[in-house]
Amino acid sequence: MSDISQRLSIVPDISQGIYASTPFKFIVGGDPYYIHADLASSHSKPFDRMINGRMAEAQNGFAVLEDVDKGTFERFMEWAYKGYYTAANYDLEASVPPRPVLSIKEEGNATEGIAEATEWGDMPPALEEILVPVPEPPEYLGWGTSKKDKKIKKAKTGQELKEPFLCREYTVRRDVISIPPTRANRRENEDYTEVFLSHARLYVFAEKYDIQPLKTLALEELHSTLAIYTLYRGRTRDIIALLRYIYANTGVSTRGGDTLRTLLRDYVGCEMSILMKDGEFKDLMIEDGGPLLEDFMEMVAKRID
Repeated sequence: MSDISQRLSIVPDISQGIYASTPFKFIVGGDPYYIHADLASSHSKPFDRMINGRMAEAQNGFAVLEDVDKGTFERFMEWAYKGYYTAANYDLEASVPPRPVLSIKEEGNATEGIAEATEWGDMPPALEEILVPVPEPPEYLGWGTSKKDKKIKKAKTGQELKEPFLCREYTVRRDVISIPPTRANRRENEDYTEVFLSHARLYVFAEKYDIQPLKTLALEELHSTLAIYTLYRGRTRDIIALLRYIYANTGVSTRGGDTLRTLLRDYVGCEMSILMKDGEFKDLMIEDGGPLLEDFMEMVAKRID
């Protein structure tokens, strides 16, 4: 398919008669939402079965979506008609509450920072294992490592990891016509929790209802926001809320490629020095004790490799 064909396929073509179809009713959060039946069914096979199949929804003429919030469904509808969606607004806090901080040096390499996090308490064994320093083999009678091999690798900095993070290429976002520009946060009292979650919830919605272009766009929109986001020390809770939602509502991809989890894993690698000073981040790691911990250790390994 040519680039122009791909671009046109993102926004429904009025000439296809989609807008002449009967509106179908979805009930979300107790409120009715109407969308042209052919438009909804053209984007999603599950919706197509609800509208045109033998399911009860097709017989009743409406579908109740219990697991979707209003904002997410409204963004889906906006995308279905316009080819893009509007993220949630940020909130302004009167003041930023203090965060529980761990005593970790601000400077230093990744292994030093993690090793000094002694206040983590019951650190999972797997994490302790990766942080234990391996001694150099002794030199007997000139044997052992050469001077060349003795060079100590410096741990990668967050900035070094951020460069490939920033250089990700978009496959859907670049072709969307009139997409609003991403806003960068400017002050520490700007709460971006709902901004982040609006993208993540739409991604989860698109994954459940098999809407691949929307799923990819939501991932790219979240990346676009994180790429220009300034992580103030008082705003780590915004990222922690995003991590908690993602690891509670997504699974490990069997197809590979970019997912919400890989995106956040890479982001945490870039901002590890700030996040590790937050007591709530520590609590989340211990509370999860599984996929999140594994992804975190992978980023630790990248920094010390």
